Amino acid sequence: MSDGFNTTAVVVTVLLLATTFVATYFASRRTKTSAEFWTAGGGMTGRKNGTAIAGDFLSSASLLGYAGLAYLYGMDGIVYAIFACGIFLMVMFLIAEKLRNLGRFTFADALATRLRSGPVRIVSAVSTLFICIFYLLAQMVAGGVLMEALAGIDFSWGVVIAAVLMLTYVLFGGMLATTWLQIIKAVALMTVVALLVILVLVRIDPNPLNIIEQAISQSAFGDHYLATGNSFKGPWNIISMAVAVTLSAVGLPHVLMRFFTVPDAIEARKSAIWAISLIGGFNVLIAFLGISARAALGTGGEEIAGKGGNLALPALTVWLGGGDGFASDLLLALVVAVSIATLLAVSAGLVLSASSAVAHDLWAKTFHRPEREEMAVGRIAAVALVIVTVGATLAIGGTQNVTFLATLATSTAASANFPVLIMTLLWRRMRTLGAVVGALSGLLTALALILTGPLVWPSLAPLLSDSLSTTAPFPLAFPILLSVPAGFLGCIVGSYLSREPTDDAAFDELQVRALTGAGLDKTKTLAH
Repeated sequence: MSDGFNTTAVVVTVLLLATTFVATYFASRRTKTSAEFWTAGGGMTGRKNGTAIAGDFLSSASLLGYAGLAYLYGMDGIVYAIFACGIFLMVMFLIAEKLRNLGRFTFADALATRLRSGPVRIVSAVSTLFICIFYLLAQMVAGGVLMEALAGIDFSWGVVIAAVLMLTYVLFGGMLATTWLQIIKAVALMTVVALLVILVLVRIDPNPLNIIEQAISQSAFGDHYLATGNSFKGPWNIISMAVAVTLSAVGLPHVLMRFFTVPDAIEARKSAIWAISLIGGFNVLIAFLGISARAALGTGGEEIAGKGGNLALPALTVWLGGGDGFASDLLLALVVAVSIATLLAVSAGLVLSASSAVAHDLWAKTFHRPEREEMAVGRIAAVALVIVTVGATLAIGGTQNVTFLATLATSTAASANFPVLIMTLLWRRMRTLGAVVGALSGLLTALALILTGPLVWPSLAPLLSDSLSTTAPFPLAFPILLSVPAGFLGCIVGSYLSREPTDDAAFDELQVRALTGAGLDKTKTLAH
């Protein structure tokens, strides 16, 4: 790892990004309508879309964070990675096909099928902006820190460069360019991870069980390294983490949006299957690399791996390359390049999702403006969103807890969107007021519990009053066990308080359309 300008890392990163810019150029020539801008014309195959979903979901936090968790805490990191694999099982069995059959550009389209369009689109847009901004903050902070630590670029310039590159994909190529960025990045990421696993087996031991034994002997936890509880204290923290990770994708707007890029429910199901396979394989390998880093770096590796273990994988990469020298620099450059590509891919998806909420849900559908204005409004919204996010990122700097920001995004997604989406699809009594109250109940409960939880309260309490205890009032790092039920309860209470008349015909029509795709645009064809 370099303290100065890393020429090799910059060259490899530029070459990888040049490939994505070629894809963006061709995508821009094919992006003429709002449908092409938001959903790539709805013509992606399940295989391509599933690979893009994997690219969208496998963030810098996945690459560096899962390896760091496994390096530091052993089984806890493995458990985290395993539960992340189960996310798209929930998506596939609960909503993938139904969402594709009901929506057009955003998940609010599905809600508006049976509920009053204006209120549900407004509350969906608010939750989408909250989620995307917090997630984007996490990506920008991670990107600035990554470029500063591994490529020698100043944090502020790293954030600005990442923002400009990300905007290029969104403004010129829309969803098609973003999709190909995610596909290229996913393939590059998995190739680099597979290469590192092969080098681990060659340099440390060809038997993975022996590597695990070495990691146990090098860990301060000893035999407990492969037991849970090293990081997650108590069973309720483990359960809340598992539920949070599993439910997060069911409410993440930029992930849900990807199911509108395929022509029908069959391809949506294939997308989920491909995503499960690729994400599952990646997570297993990255957790293994974290354990391998423990075996290779030993007990003295914590200083190299950095706080939270986020630099364990780059440190392992340097070790595999033999320390100083071109081989080590090249391997590290590959990790830097795919990490930066990962950051840009995820960020582009977030910006596209947030701008679609403004342009489609608010401008076109709520304010009833012409559809031809959507793309222009979406581009303006994207620029404004990125400017705000960059300003906020530079204000908080690179010392902000990235895990907190990511937790805030995933927790609010699961709490605000998941209950509303499920109740709209499955509960006959659901009303518009129920959707509004449910989304706000889940969102506000999640925010309140995160602020009073162990991730934030110890730092927040002294700022509020010197007399406040730094012991968190809410003991769980993830608020899901309370905030998701609060969202469901809000849906129920709001629906029963609503004076909106019962419309059984609308619910029956939704069920038929969700299962059969009746009314779906049949003119869309697969882009092979």
